[in-house]
Amino acid sequence: MRLSVTVPLVTLGSISLFAVALATPSSGAVAGAAACSHAQPSASSTEATRLAQPTSASDARPLGESLGEGISAAIRSLEPLDATGRPKSGLPYGLSQGVIGVVGSAATGYEVVVDSANVDTKKYQSAMARNVPTAGKQLVKVEHSCRSAQAIADTWRTVGKRAWSDDAARTTFSADLDPSSENVVVEYDQATTSPASLAGLRAVSGVQLVAGSLARTSRLSDTPKGGHWGGARITSALKNCSAGFSVVRRSNGQRGSVTAGHCGAPGTVWKSGTNYYGTTTVRTNYPDYDQSLVTGSSYGAKIWTDGPGDTATTRTVTGGGDPGVGTVVCQSGSFSTSVCNLTVRSTSASYCDTDGCTTYVIRATRGGLVAIIGGDSGGPVYSRRGSSSATIRGIAFAGAGCAASRCTTLYAERYNSIAGHLGVTALTG
Repeated sequence: MRLSVTVPLVTLGSISLFAVALATPSSGAVAGAAACSHAQPSASSTEATRLAQPTSASDARPLGESLGEGISAAIRSLEPLDATGRPKSGLPYGLSQGVIGVVGSAATGYEVVVDSANVDTKKYQSAMARNVPTAGKQLVKVEHSCRSAQAIADTWRTVGKRAWSDDAARTTFSADLDPSSENVVVEYDQATTSPASLAGLRAVSGVQLVAGSLARTSRLSDTPKGGHWGGARITSALKNCSAGFSVVRRSNGQRGSVTAGHCGAPGTVWKSGTNYYGTTTVRTNYPDYDQSLVTGSSYGAKIWTDGPGDTATTRTVTGGGDPGVGTVVCQSGSFSTSVCNLTVRSTSASYCDTDGCTTYVIRATRGGLVAIIGGDSGGPVYSRRGSSSATIRGIAFAGAGCAASRCTTLYAERYNSIAGHLGVTALTG
């Protein structure tokens, strides 16, 4: 579900990451949808305490968070990326280089699942050494995959082509590579999936199907005095959405804001309450990029964070960057208000509906609890920094596991994708 609202709805034998020999996990039939099972890592009480502590005297981030971001940065460095940080291979991050994915979290440490027949060991070790904090290297393990990277890549491409049935293009679904099972998990929208489409998906080897409900998804009257803030509710003649975060255009220094691309085409006029918020001026390559630029008013370096999830009413933006797998984030859409303790599961996910596919996006969950609701589209996804600051991670645009527009899985555009595609950087204070 793309979550705008239409008006008027006002270790299993693991070893260290630098080892060459790899342990092999338990497996079943390699070609099936349940070929493998990589256990989530567990941390001792001493390790859990260290993961929650600052990384170092010069890095205040919890060690678990910096580990996750360091591993993600290392994997991304293994292959060529485009200007928005997407792999040129068209595959999930690292898969073209033999890395299946990352299992774990900031609270438990991590395991990297690799296809040892295809990974360049020296290149992998060098990337990890450059990006992973020294203090946490012993909390990162490596494990052998059951399936080959090529077999998984074939499954990924088959799903992405949407050719498994004559009416596959009418099916709304999300897709992501689950490194725990090595399956491509496809959650399909029951209301838009025909029997033929479902049968076609079931015939794709290496796919795990989940039936669900999906859709693309304000602070009510945000004033331009001192500059508009992210997280505000913005309303056009057709939709209610949420503002993301304020930005500066690299080409000319102009300030603006960002929101989800499906909220409105160029020329869409936005208000927050009775206040003019701006006009959509840039939206290109939608739906591949579900993001747009809004300009025409004044904008400030804050986001609204009031609500049950956060302890601060507003936060000052101090920077932006993609999260790592396992990073714990908040989202602050204008209908849900702040929702925290979402865990990033992937930054390679895809979301597809009748508009088309949006790719290389964040997938985050909250232990089965509501993560995003209708109207939150465009709102900021962020990490808390201290009591009053935030690092922008992206903007929300869709949800899965939805009932009455309340969804348990969040999909969001990544910060680096927004910065590269729209030619902007976050306005900081």
